[in-house]
Amino acid sequence: MSIIKLFRNYMEEHHPHLAWKDWKADVRTLLVNDISNEAVKATIPDENKPELTCWVFFYDGGASNVVYLLQDKHGLKDIGIGLLKDGELVKPITFV
Repeated sequence: MSIIKLFRNYMEEHHPHLAWKDWKADVRTLLVNDISNEAVKATIPDENKPELTCWVFFYDGGASNVVYLLQDKHGLKDIGIGLLKDGELVKPITFV
């Protein structure tokens, strides 16, 4: 499934009140140790450490609402998606 379709499905099912926002995306490779949210870090299987691909979805004026999608380093295997609202994990889904 494409990144955008996965994101849209997640938003429509779990956060429909935010789905209509004008979302933007950024992608980067990061180290698992750089993830500050312990709940997110706990969802990452050992075989995907130390590096991941992280998609970040955000919208203007929505600094408190950020959706992340974690994948393996090469972007081939989806690991999890969730909403971080004011730094708190809301309705995360793990794929592994």
